[in-house]
Amino acid sequence: MAIFGNWLTWIILLPVLGAIGIYVVPKRYENAARWTALVFSAATFVVAMGVFFYILHARGINGFGSLNDLPYAINLPWINFAAGTTHFTVHYFLGVDGLSLPMVILNALLTMLSVIGGWKKKNVRAYMALLLLLEAGVMGVFMALDIFFFFLMWEVELAPMFILIGVWGSDVVKHGVPGRVYSAWKFLLYTFFGSVFMLAGFILLYFHAGSSDMTVLSHHLIGGSTTILGVSISLQLLTFLLVFIAFAVKIPMFPFHTWLPDAHTDAPTEVSVLLAGVLLKMGAYGLIRFCFTLFPGGLSQFAGVLAVLAVINILYGAAICLVQTDMKKLIAYSSVSHMGIILLGVAAAAGGGNGFFTGALAGGDLAFRQAALTGATLQMFSHGIITGMLFFCVGVVYDLAHTREIAIFGGIAKRMPMLGTLFTFAAMASLGLPGLAGFVAEYMVFTSSFRVWTIPTILAVFTMILTAAYLLWMIKRVFFGTFNKKWDWLPDISKRELIPLFALAGLIVFVGIYPAPLINVISSSLTPIIQSAVTFIK
Repeated sequence: MAIFGNWLTWIILLPVLGAIGIYVVPKRYENAARWTALVFSAATFVVAMGVFFYILHARGINGFGSLNDLPYAINLPWINFAAGTTHFTVHYFLGVDGLSLPMVILNALLTMLSVIGGWKKKNVRAYMALLLLLEAGVMGVFMALDIFFFFLMWEVELAPMFILIGVWGSDVVKHGVPGRVYSAWKFLLYTFFGSVFMLAGFILLYFHAGSSDMTVLSHHLIGGSTTILGVSISLQLLTFLLVFIAFAVKIPMFPFHTWLPDAHTDAPTEVSVLLAGVLLKMGAYGLIRFCFTLFPGGLSQFAGVLAVLAVINILYGAAICLVQTDMKKLIAYSSVSHMGIILLGVAAAAGGGNGFFTGALAGGDLAFRQAALTGATLQMFSHGIITGMLFFCVGVVYDLAHTREIAIFGGIAKRMPMLGTLFTFAAMASLGLPGLAGFVAEYMVFTSSFRVWTIPTILAVFTMILTAAYLLWMIKRVFFGTFNKKWDWLPDISKRELIPLFALAGLIVFVGIYPAPLINVISSSLTPIIQSAVTFIK
């Protein structure tokens, strides 16, 4: 069958088969379940990299295409029925380009490393199976190019994440219930709240455009206006706002951010890695793939508000890190701040001045806007590997000491020199040290957005000071300074735990020193998006 002859199908199917295989293994053979999870997650990563090298060989580093020139895809009819005058179709449409493929590879890599990190979890069979099912759902989100198939994958991801937090999370009581239960339900309800608006927006889009195919929709942008409660609003803006709410919750954007610190604090280490590394990127990816591509007019009208919200995200997230006492919660709020940088990049690409791509846009201005959007996309990848490394480091400390309270530690680098070195390295990358991955993306966004949103960018840049303050403060109190003899028994990090940390550290250095290949891959797909937006808005 054609569906099984395409490698994109196997990127989703391999984790599902791995999860099934884990349950086939008898319960007493837990080690076999671990190796099954590792083999299938590694196979998924190999296939994802295989697709990357196939496109690279066939079309070159600048040929990763766009919606109108997909380098690798599969599009088959799936649902097709008519009820009266209503005709409803959904396609099994998977495709990758320079925007989605880096996220697919990142998801495959972090899942494989999370399997290694969670090697000794209790009830390991179910834990590993759910990690693989979560991987499959997220892969579908990044590759689906039919809006209803995308929505299905968006919802599929919820179930394994809900169970992973609710079963393997923290038992610390919150609001009268175990924290894992409270945080799991909070995550589910927030995301489901956003999903309702997304579905409403997609239905509105479908019945106005007559198609759920992204390649078709990108050429038939909806127009006109409607009246709601006596207020006239363009259909572009209305549809954008409906879909944007779901992405804003997932990013998360202020004021929808409160589920994230709870989810991170109560989730197992590996789940936090995946949550920060790839699940938050689903919102940012959706903002670029759907909002920027399908609703450029609506996004342009909202760009000023988005720039303000981005600055709030950046500064509020960084400032609140200064008062955190839990290492994991501090990193969670730092994610709120760093995701705000992505929002600022999108806002810079979408608007500014007198309107969206107005005035003397050609030449310099267009180049700056394109660089801002490229920087925002690069930040998605960089934040994923950096924050993933930070959460792995915190997980090592917590597994040994059974606490993440910053004030309780002191000078433990004397007992854990390797972990102290790697934790400090990850912190330097997070605060944007030149030569590491965090610097490249932030530099591109801030320098480019300054041309479009000058005052918001000036305010946002102050986050560099706050980020250095809270990260260096945490590192000093935990690993350096006067040694707390209470922790004299602590061993250093194990060889197994070093594997994901070394892998991510190497990637952070590579992207920091030589970001050109990744930038070329990304920009080859973002350039047509921006050019199409200009064409449709004229």
